[in-house]
Amino acid sequence: MTLTDWGLALGGLGLLLLGMQLMTDGLKSAAGQHLQGFLERSTQTRVRAALTGFTVTAVVQSSTAVVVALLGFTNAGMLKLRQAAWVVFGGNVGTTLTAWIVALIGLKINVGVFAWPLIGLGMLLNLIRSNSPSGYVGLALAGFGVLFVGLDTLRVAFEQVALNFPIGYLNVDGIGGILVAILVGFILTVIIQSSTAAIAIVLTASVSGMFTPLAGAALVIGANIGTTATAIIASINATPHAKRLAAVHVLMKTVTGVVAVILLAPMWWVAQWLSGGEQVANISAGLAVYHTLFNLLGISLMWAFDEVIFRRVERWYRIPHLRSGEPRYLDKTVLEIPAMGLNAIQQELNRVQRQYLVRLRNLLTEQPEHEETEEDIATGVLLGHIHEYLTKLSAQHLTGTEALLLAKLYREHAQLSDLRLLVEGLRSATPEELALSLNAQLRELLLELFSASAMKERPLANWNALMSSIRATRNALRHTWFNDIAENKLSATQGATLMQLTSMWERSAEVIAALKTQTVPMENASASLIF
Repeated sequence: MTLTDWGLALGGLGLLLLGMQLMTDGLKSAAGQHLQGFLERSTQTRVRAALTGFTVTAVVQSSTAVVVALLGFTNAGMLKLRQAAWVVFGGNVGTTLTAWIVALIGLKINVGVFAWPLIGLGMLLNLIRSNSPSGYVGLALAGFGVLFVGLDTLRVAFEQVALNFPIGYLNVDGIGGILVAILVGFILTVIIQSSTAAIAIVLTASVSGMFTPLAGAALVIGANIGTTATAIIASINATPHAKRLAAVHVLMKTVTGVVAVILLAPMWWVAQWLSGGEQVANISAGLAVYHTLFNLLGISLMWAFDEVIFRRVERWYRIPHLRSGEPRYLDKTVLEIPAMGLNAIQQELNRVQRQYLVRLRNLLTEQPEHEETEEDIATGVLLGHIHEYLTKLSAQHLTGTEALLLAKLYREHAQLSDLRLLVEGLRSATPEELALSLNAQLRELLLELFSASAMKERPLANWNALMSSIRATRNALRHTWFNDIAENKLSATQGATLMQLTSMWERSAEVIAALKTQTVPMENASASLIF
């Protein structure tokens, strides 16, 4: 095999990966926000979630891209672990469509008949309709064409490789040979970061007779297990939500791989029979069937044991406590699609709101918890994380609606930062000063306003009425203290301290009311963005 042949093989691999990347980027950009809404509406049961995963992955043709996107959706709180996991399970079956295309179409026709026109028309559409959904669809069409050109180039290159690569080199002989073939498939997938591309390479190479059928089946097992590498990498330094989903993905593929090795010969016999029997010289169709059987086996195993796996990974990766400074929803995966990032930031801001509501209610009770000053530090750390992701999101290309949502999130962050200073000021006062800064009426009004159970159902008119009553009560207290100072019943210093504390109570109430009354348009805007 000459250097030119090696260069041709490398170029074919590059075109294959480039085509898949163009398809994934184009379809994700064209339907990213709609994909999010589609997933939310279509994952209520295991069957629906699996069918959704199959459909989305069959269109995008990258289970890896779907898994990474699902990590972001799960982080952002848009999908629960069980919903996202079953989308992944269905997506594993959806990704087999590429194997069928390669086995039944890509290796048997002249790709130039349709691949080159697809590339030309797709890029022309992308040029004319740039930064629009139809332009992104054009990019995906061009990627589809590039993918087939890469497959054809690989086929030609492997024909030359086969002349210098005896079949016996990858002949499965005992458990050792099976494990070697699995390892080769695993490493190939890890290197090129795509099980779809790895399977396409295996099927293309099988046409040239580079290995025996059982070796090909073992390579398919290894490639399927190797696809977990991307999920593991994406979950490094990620939130527990992402780590849970990645762990489920790894366990599912590993368990399925072990069972498939045990059933290697029977499963290959079924695949061979379904693809035409032993008389068929081209084993690529048999390997495509085996690839499908492998992932259907995975679905069957998860149907029986999914709850066992879910409970285990939930014990492995704990969600940070409400008062923790660690993000629950923010990591690099949520920046893949701006809508995910916006939702994740909103979830974290809601966490900060709940933290301060707890602290304000504690301060209003008989025994406020002054000693837990580390909670303020944790909240400050969390606000810092949120601001970092706000900055990262603002650097991305946003639609008008997304930019409006981002501006509202910046405002909420600023309001919560102000609230943090107010709570710190209140907690720095002595219990006696706090008690004197409130009369029974003001305490009751503040407790009613800070009541978490009543907030969701409270209409805007009630918020305004509560704030009016708080301001009136605070003004009455100020008037009383001014009279006491004038009559020497209260020192000027003590009176100023009480007035300052009462002002902090009023300002805290104003911030909470502003945050809660502006949440409604935020949610409406999010709904229009997602759906």
